[in-house]
Amino acid sequence: MREDLPSSTAILIAAATVFLARDARVSDLVPSGAAEWCARCLEVLPGLKAVETLSRPGLRWAARLAERATVPGLLLHFMLRKRWIEEVVRSALAEGCEQVVVMGAGFDTLALRLSREFPRASFIEIDHPATQASKRRATERRGAPGNLHFIATDLSRVRLQDALSGGAYRPDGRSAFVIEGLLMYLTDAEVGGVFTALRGLQRAGGRVVFTVMEPASDGRSAFHNATPLVRHLLSRWSEPFKSALPRDDAARFLARFGFRLRALAAAETLRETYLAPSGRESLTLARGEMIVLADCYEQGNPGSPVTPS
Repeated sequence: MREDLPSSTAILIAAATVFLARDARVSDLVPSGAAEWCARCLEVLPGLKAVETLSRPGLRWAARLAERATVPGLLLHFMLRKRWIEEVVRSALAEGCEQVVVMGAGFDTLALRLSREFPRASFIEIDHPATQASKRRATERRGAPGNLHFIATDLSRVRLQDALSGGAYRPDGRSAFVIEGLLMYLTDAEVGGVFTALRGLQRAGGRVVFTVMEPASDGRSAFHNATPLVRHLLSRWSEPFKSALPRDDAARFLARFGFRLRALAAAETLRETYLAPSGRESLTLARGEMIVLADCYEQGNPGSPVTPS
């Protein structure tokens, strides 16, 4: 991404959220309140009018055609991914989690919405300054709650533990980290550095939920049903995928850093959980990205993981 502009991916996902919320076929799958907050973020950019135009019934086909030409089912995948992550975070909060940290938050609305619903918990968003500046302008119009904290930093240049050293985060408190749509842009070594940092930051134990690409049949980090056009677009956006994690290696990978695999959701899980019950299992979903939930072991007690209770 350019240093002075919000992330292209952040804008795309915010636009997808608003677009799908206006599609009667799938609007119920958009997390409650998410589209409204995404629209506010897009209002400070030149993106909302384009979404409103494409949302018109007569032009909706154009957006669908663009999706089929790149990664079929990508927009719906974004929404179901967010639904699954939100349920994980809500469960952690209900069980006593004291703080939620969203890394590379983009225009995601999870912390914005849940910080009002869970006033006793602390919510922290870490993101690149250019993207976060646009988001803060949008939230300032409605007023951000006191338990929501923004940390503007470039994690490619600043260590995670240093970014969280300002006082908003308490390493002695049980925490849930959300790393959505970020790790695929890091190298394997950088991903390892993130989990090493998480291990040190979660001294009291907790959870981490993250998304990661599953290698395609040729070993590339890519959506499995992506078209050749996607490589070109990612190159133009300067946001190429750099890493992936084979499904069968997830438990071993996590164990290296003191975490235990708790659950894993790929396209088939999302289809069965959110589409099949309403008879929509035939809808196309992007394939190749997994959502992983892990427990962190309490430091000093490596025999069993500690989860909020």
